Amino acid sequence: MLRTSENEVRHVERINEESSYMDALDYFLKGLGLGQGRIDVVKTFHAVRNFPYFSSGDRSAEIALRDRRGACTAKHILLRDLLRRQGTFADVEIVEGDFAASMPLVKTMPEDLRGWIQTGGIKDFHCYVVWRGPEKEQILDCTWPDTLKPFGFPVNSNWIGDGDTVLAIKPRHVKARVEEVIDRKERMLSTLSREDIHHRKIFLKVLSEWLAGLEQL
Repeated sequence: MLRTSENEVRHVERINEESSYMDALDYFLKGLGLGQGRIDVVKTFHAVRNFPYFSSGDRSAEIALRDRRGACTAKHILLRDLLRRQGTFADVEIVEGDFAASMPLVKTMPEDLRGWIQTGGIKDFHCYVVWRGPEKEQILDCTWPDTLKPFGFPVNSNWIGDGDTVLAIKPRHVKARVEEVIDRKERMLSTLSREDIHHRKIFLKVLSEWLAGLEQL
């Protein structure tokens, strides 16, 4: 009797996970009236964009799709995969910048969150999708949902398919366009100082809690 090796078991599990994720993508597209040769980049972009922003530390697109919320990495991997599932070409690009300094100041924000936004200093690596449109590549940033429009966030609600969207971060420079986005981002974050990593973690936690409170209003 042949014994199944541990590597073979893991390989089968990985195939099953990938198949389940593809099925979940198809189900989501079907809910948008897409799939089976129907392509709508604009509708797909806004559907993912309107997932609430929430940083849980889990950057997987699978969790974002399941929970219908996520931070920039998960949302943009998901958008990329949905666009690819429709047969279009899309990649994820990562840029470096100051996340706090790129946000609008809102009166209802906690004092420490307002302080960070006023002074900056939250080094981060931000993701967005580069979609190969009919004429050229276009930048799609689906970070902020419509609920944040009244507070001055660049929600990109008016994007109808032409040109680039507004980035949620002011980039210093492009770091990479990669397939394994999560692994590369983790390696980039590991280059930050201990202090920067700590401040970033606290900032994202406070930001997510404030945003979650807005969703309940």
